[in-house]
Amino acid sequence: MLLDHPWQIPSSTLSTGSCRVEYHLDAVRLEADVVDVGDIPFENCDPVREFPAWRGKRHHSGLLWMERTGRHVPFESLAERSCLIELDRTPGVALVSSQPMWIRWGGENPEAHAPDYFVRFEDGSGMVVDVRPLARIDERATRQFNRTAALCRDCGWDYAVYAPDSEVRDANMRFLMRFREEGWRSLEAESTVRGADGTIESIARILESHGDGLARCFSLIWTGHLAVDLDEPLSLRSAVWWKESQ
Repeated sequence: MLLDHPWQIPSSTLSTGSCRVEYHLDAVRLEADVVDVGDIPFENCDPVREFPAWRGKRHHSGLLWMERTGRHVPFESLAERSCLIELDRTPGVALVSSQPMWIRWGGENPEAHAPDYFVRFEDGSGMVVDVRPLARIDERATRQFNRTAALCRDCGWDYAVYAPDSEVRDANMRFLMRFREEGWRSLEAESTVRGADGTIESIARILESHGDGLARCFSLIWTGHLAVDLDEPLSLRSAVWWKESQ
C-alpha cells in the first residue's frame, strides 16, 4: 500500500471511545483527551519512544535528512526509511515527526499504540502513518490499525499504512535522492521537456543545454514531473513521460 491509498475502516471497528493521547513537546511529557488533540502541533513533537541500539540488532535505525522539510527525522527500520524517502518527494508535505504520540485506549478493550509518523501538510491538514510490510500485517496489527484509523477520522486527520513490498522501488528511490537538491531544478529545464516522452537517455539529451542532462532528468523524475515505472530497475532505456498533474 502506498501513502495515497488510505486504510479502509470496516464498519465493525470500535469507536474512539475512552482514549488518551500522550505526547512530548519541548521536552515536556503531556497528555490530553482525544477530543482535545486537534490543535496540538504533533509535527513538532519529540519521539515518545527511544530507539535503542545493541549488538546483533535486526532492524537498522538512524536519521534521514528530508530535503522537503529541512530536518533530520528518525527511523527505526529500513521500511521506515523507505517511507520517509517517499514522503520527501510527496507534494505538499511541510513537516514530519517520528513516533509522535502514544494512543491509549481504555474501556473494555484497553490497548496502546505509538504510530510511526505524523505528517503536516502545507494546507494545515494532518496525516498519521504506520509502517508495516504486508507480510507482517497480522490480525493484531489489523485491529490496531483499524482503531488508529477511527481515531484519525474523529480528529480530522488522514491515516495511511505504508507497506513497502518492492526492493527495486526502494533501490531506485535511494538512487534518485542524490538529485533532490534545489540546484538540479530549473524552470527552463521543465519547460524544455514539458509534454515530452521517450527514454531517460533521449530526455537527457534534450536537457543537455541546461547542464548535466542526465542529472536534470533524474531530478525531474524525483519531483514527479517525469513519470517512470519505479518498480522496474532504472536504466538509460527506461521509458519516461511527462505528468501533467504536476
